[in-house]
Amino acid sequence: MPRRRRSSSRPVRRRRRARVSRRRRRRGRRRRR
Repeated sequence: MPRRRRSSSRPVRRRRRARVSRRRRRRGRRRRR
């Protein structure tokens, strides 16, 4: 069970970082406008 939780935590953190990077880029463009 602990090994499956670690595997699920790795893909979940990568998806969260990719979404945050895209949201931060959109916020910077809106603030410049």
